[in-house]
Amino acid sequence: MIDLTIEARGFAPSAAAIALRTAGACPAMRYRPDFRVIAAIGLFIVSHSDGDGYRFQTATRHLQEGETTVDLMAWAEQHLPGEGAIVSWSSWGSTPGRLARLADRELHPRLSAAAHDTAGRWRDLPQSLTWHLRQASSWPVPCICGTELYSPDCTATAPVSLLPAEDVTAPELIAEAIAGWQAWARLFHDFDDDRHPAAQALKALDAWRRESPLAASA
Repeated sequence: MIDLTIEARGFAPSAAAIALRTAGACPAMRYRPDFRVIAAIGLFIVSHSDGDGYRFQTATRHLQEGETTVDLMAWAEQHLPGEGAIVSWSSWGSTPGRLARLADRELHPRLSAAAHDTAGRWRDLPQSLTWHLRQASSWPVPCICGTELYSPDCTATAPVSLLPAEDVTAPELIAEAIAGWQAWARLFHDFDDDRHPAAQALKALDAWRRESPLAASA
């Protein structure tokens, strides 16, 4: 698949890249948007101002015992910037498509609006641009619904002990979010124009990663 609109929409100095870690659960739930348990969300946030240049932040949120996808959607609602581009790449399917179906328009209006705006604010990179990127493996978890329950009654959750470990997943998600943002920014990086905002942002990222231990390991 090729999406020519992503490059046509231009580079945005302020942006957020999002990555999901999901785990397969109950086969009977495959018709539902939460048929894969969302175990964690990672954000890589790029901000820019004329005085300070580029700044980078990372944040992750992992599913805790007793929580559901709603808790992760609430976290994303609070941490997703209200302005700027949003970048993602395939995570067992379309990331904005999954979030658009899971986010509640009333409880998570910012997240819902952004996830539905794939022709505007959200840049969901096609595989033609990210074929060289790799995600960490995420093993399936046992279906805990039981045979006596119909799939509509099943909740997409799992014991935390069965989900990917938080100390391992956090740097993986940050690395995947950064990789997605880099793939997007490099669409606008002309080798003969170091003054382009995308080129300056990529250079600033390299400097930040040298100074940030977590980013350097990502």
